[in-house]
Amino acid sequence: MYKNQGIKNSIVMLVVIMISGLLAQTTNALLNPPSPKGKNNLIIQDVTIVDVKTGKLTPKQSIVITGNKITRIDDSVDIDVPDDARIIKATGKYVIPGLWDMHVHMEHFMDSAVPLLLANGVTGVREMGTSLNHVKLTQNMHNKGTLMPRIVYSGKVANTFPNEEAPGHHFNLKTEAEARKAVQLLKQHKVDHVKMYTNISDKLYAVVLDEAKKQKLPVAGHLPLTIRADKASNDGMRSFEHLHGMHIATASQKSGLFNQFVKEVATGALDRDHLRYYDYEIKAAAYYSAGDSQKLYETFKQNETYQVPTMVTMTSVNKPTPDQRIKYVAPSIQKQWLTGIKRTQSNKREVKLLNQMVQINSDLIRKMNQAGVPIMAGSDATYMMPNLYYGFSLHEELQLLVKAGLSPLQALQSATINPARYLDNEENQGTVEEGKLADLVILDANPLTDIHNTTRIHAVVMNGHLLDQTKIKSMIKTYPVIKEFTQKK
Repeated sequence: MYKNQGIKNSIVMLVVIMISGLLAQTTNALLNPPSPKGKNNLIIQDVTIVDVKTGKLTPKQSIVITGNKITRIDDSVDIDVPDDARIIKATGKYVIPGLWDMHVHMEHFMDSAVPLLLANGVTGVREMGTSLNHVKLTQNMHNKGTLMPRIVYSGKVANTFPNEEAPGHHFNLKTEAEARKAVQLLKQHKVDHVKMYTNISDKLYAVVLDEAKKQKLPVAGHLPLTIRADKASNDGMRSFEHLHGMHIATASQKSGLFNQFVKEVATGALDRDHLRYYDYEIKAAAYYSAGDSQKLYETFKQNETYQVPTMVTMTSVNKPTPDQRIKYVAPSIQKQWLTGIKRTQSNKREVKLLNQMVQINSDLIRKMNQAGVPIMAGSDATYMMPNLYYGFSLHEELQLLVKAGLSPLQALQSATINPARYLDNEENQGTVEEGKLADLVILDANPLTDIHNTTRIHAVVMNGHLLDQTKIKSMIKTYPVIKEFTQKK
């Protein structure tokens, strides 16, 4: 969620900095981090496997990992332990697939983001808006053998800025030729998908979709302000981010709210008052139509259009103070957060609207989940917004999904098997099975009884590399907390 001047600070600190799916024919080397050297076995011994498809628990299993693959799973008593094997004794512990955060912005924060993501069991991310220089930087890090999560990239975002200069991670598209050239440039940089953004015009939206199809690149992102959600789904957008525009989309068509909203967008009213977007969404929630919404949900299901709610974003930017995790953020960033927190908290209207949005978003996710709309977990993590933490915020998102009405199993699916299906890579990831990539999280307690247990991490396996607690602690850097935050505590 990087800065969008079209709704301009609209969706405040949220869409203010609002800063797909990977098709089978799209092959990005970043999906294959370096494998362990040699062929020595790693064995997770006597663990309970959580089947994220069914919720079945299979206790007293041993998982044999050779290189970066799970080569055998069997009852512990039936596994012969080679002399050269490294053993992880996991009696009483649970293993789940590595988690995916399907909406992050790492940009120039890679040095901090990577260890925090891995320490939190996040073994894959979908980067949803970054400069092309950063794409190159990450590719170079990968080529040097840096251990990092699997990454799928959008690169620069397809957008239009009527009156302002675009930030470095956005294209400022004005013509059809520019739109086609932008998508072609993304293809040259070997990105995995194109991200659509809020302010793009109907005409350029259609051009980007057309060129992306020619370049065999999926399209995901924000629902453009003037495009109906069912149309965008039918046009092939693979996911919608932040529930942006979804309340207006699920309001009764008889209310005429969508047409009113489009007319107001045309007048530039949302540019003049960045909180008008919230006003419309909250008003639309009161006009929710079960009948009209069910038709939309069926469209989403039929087209496999995923929702990535990032509910943690609004709850985070609206917190008046950071929590103890602030120690993982450099003081220079802490000072930026302090400015952002003060700005938001000084605007009582904004605070009230954000709180209302949290409530209606939670309610809408419950309804979508009950209707079977596919959902993926994303944190929108970036240091450009306060109180969002790489890795940690994904666990918070899972908790918010459960609070909204998902079961713990469904929340786990939103960060494991659902991303695997979305990325058309279910044969390699998303479950703990023989033949799949060795991306795993070993937990001290059962996440199906309490989703908070995803934070009780005993060890992480990233592409066959074991990250035990000693390694995890050595990876994570802590910083002094600025006095303004310590005084508040």
